[in-house]
Order: sequence, then C-alpha cells, then structure tokens
Amino acid sequence: MSEQPVLTKHKGIREALQYVANHPEPKGEAADMPTWEMISRILFEIANTPDARVRGSYARATRAQKMISDRLVGTRRPGTHPAQAKKQQVTFVDLTAGALES
Repeated sequence: MSEQPVLTKHKGIREALQYVANHPEPKGEAADMPTWEMISRILFEIANTPDARVRGSYARATRAQKMISDRLVGTRRPGTHPAQAKKQQVTFVDLTAGALES
C-alpha cells in the first residue's frame, strides 16, 4: 500500500499561496488536488504567463501579481508613510597616493 501525504482540509490564502510557491510542481493529478491548491496554481499560472495575442491578458496578469503580492507580503496600513529606501553612501579611497600631483 502506498501512503499518501496527509493534507489539511483547510488552508488560509497566505498558506495556500506559500505552499504553491514552495512546491511549483503538482504532486498528483488535478482531480486529486485540494481546491485551495488548484486555485493557487491557477492564480500563479495567470500571473506568470500573459499572452500578448489575448486582449486584456497583461492587465489580468498584473492584477493576479498584485493579488499574490498583497497576500504574501502584505500591504501597509492606511495613514502610515510608505517604506523609503535608506540613503547609501560610497566612500572612494585615493589609490593614486599623490602620483597625479607630481
């Protein structure tokens, strides 16, 4: 007898998307897949494969990417300042050591 992995009946949206992101290849057939996994896989497929020949495909892909990003990363609270990049500074050392001055 082959043992099948124990799958939980319910998963949250974030858990389902993270599961599909960590396991890109399905383990079985689509008929044996839980609903949350099938929906997550379809959402990733829409986000990653827009078709230039189909009208609205890029808009649909962008919308799916935003949905995935909002669920996995989260959005900022209303009224808070957006994250700002810290200024990075590069200090150059004079490697000529006076060779140009002479």
